[in-house]
Amino acid sequence: MGWLTMRDTGRFANARAYLDDQFTYTRDDHRLTVLKSSMVGSTYYAAAERVETADKAPTVFAIICLTFSRPNARDGQTFGYKDSAPLRR
Repeated sequence: MGWLTMRDTGRFANARAYLDDQFTYTRDDHRLTVLKSSMVGSTYYAAAERVETADKAPTVFAIICLTFSRPNARDGQTFGYKDSAPLRR
């Protein structure tokens, strides 16, 4: 998967807060919630829970993203992240 880049993290104070928000949402058929997250260097780690609207048991899984911050980037893209491909059993 490729890098997603942007000018900044918007209203969020840092990469962790931005990514927590990106990975916490509700859709018609499921809800995803970041349970706990941390930044270790420039790597984001999170435990997330997916809850289906049907009577299925929740699934907890890991999200890992590489991030970068380049405050003086010539192209204006000062923040970026690359999420890991999901592991399937």
